[in-house]
Amino acid sequence: MHSPLFSSFKSGSLLERVEQKLSRFLPHSTLCVGLSGGLDSVVLLHLLATLRHSQLFVLRALHVHHGLSPNADAWAQFAMDCAANLGVKCAVERVSLAPFLKQGTEGAARTARYAAFARQDCDVILLAQHCDDQAETVLLNLLRGSGLRGLAAMPEYRSLNQKMGILRPLLGVARAELAAYAAEQGLIWVEDESNHNPRYDRNFLRNDVFPRLNAVWPSANNTLARVARHVAEADELLLEVACSDFAVCVQDNVFDLSVDFSPLRLRNVLRYWLVQNGLQLDARAFEELIRTAVSSAADAQPVLIWRKSAVRRYRQKLYITLAEIELIEPVMLPWQPEINLKSGCLSWREAEVGIALEILKGADFELRPRVGGECLRLFVGGARKALKQLYQDAGVPPWLRQNIPLVYLNGELAAVPGLGVDAAFCTSGQVVVPYWRPSLGGID
Repeated sequence: MHSPLFSSFKSGSLLERVEQKLSRFLPHSTLCVGLSGGLDSVVLLHLLATLRHSQLFVLRALHVHHGLSPNADAWAQFAMDCAANLGVKCAVERVSLAPFLKQGTEGAARTARYAAFARQDCDVILLAQHCDDQAETVLLNLLRGSGLRGLAAMPEYRSLNQKMGILRPLLGVARAELAAYAAEQGLIWVEDESNHNPRYDRNFLRNDVFPRLNAVWPSANNTLARVARHVAEADELLLEVACSDFAVCVQDNVFDLSVDFSPLRLRNVLRYWLVQNGLQLDARAFEELIRTAVSSAADAQPVLIWRKSAVRRYRQKLYITLAEIELIEPVMLPWQPEINLKSGCLSWREAEVGIALEILKGADFELRPRVGGECLRLFVGGARKALKQLYQDAGVPPWLRQNIPLVYLNGELAAVPGLGVDAAFCTSGQVVVPYWRPSLGGID
């Protein structure tokens, strides 16, 4: 490898473009390059090492050792040597694919790699995917029948966790330009032999399909990358609409189907609600949800089971529950502001009328399941009503009635989440009422 960091100005425009992509993070950021040792990541590291002399940032590198190739140890050593020649410290992190093998080899390696990225102490992880990679991703996702999110392919920047993000500053650069830069600077890199294995879909596209496409349409890669940008804009717009509609039709995580939305707008916000709850339904399952939960008779109570979750309808409202409803077990314990049970979480909210905290803390506190015949008087001087009638009046779904814990104080039914507090225990002042949040199949 040549020792000069930047031996000519012919590639200055590439350097300037990368500098512009970094501008939002400068100065005083810690940048970490994902360094596989291949052409793309070596060029990216070289560019950043050059910029480091004129910009104030800390530069590091990370090589993820997947252990898949007999050359994996040699690649790790190359990455450390390559970084050292540029005055950059390179860490090597060995990962295990075993926990992720259900995703296939490529998927498992990607998941393990991104988990390693998330463990780094930096502000930004920089990855070297380029325009050709983006075009491959668009076509691959198109052939897999992906929606807009898949066709938008790789974003230039996204958050990885609360403390860092991932930046792809070369996403608008062709691989040929990176190869020209590497030749100009005298860079060396390693070749991953698996890149020529046709059993991987991406390799088949890269080595067999795209050469033929580019022979007929020389700008095919740029065109597909441009499609990704257009689709990403459309997807962002739909997300904005969904966020706005979500506030209208979702309350306490219950989806109101009676809202006056067009069918397409309803589908859009429904998808958003599901994703917010950790449910990524495939196309067939989503269409089944539309057919059963949205289009079935008004008095029906359809349910869609998806893995460990269920989407249930009652009175034109959708609820997400566990596929198998957890029943409440009797439990006696000291009162706590929040009580986590296997079936859900019981917390307390301030109210104008409710139970005084002193009473809750001083009483024998017990949670019981509903067994039938329980009654509650919600108003002083009012009649005692059976919970069955109160649940029906309040529109509480049948399956949820068996999941809600009943609050007993000193052996007496004092309150039921979602219904209210018995008049015998009601006071004013610093008072609270119970709030029950059942466990969901998507997000615990």
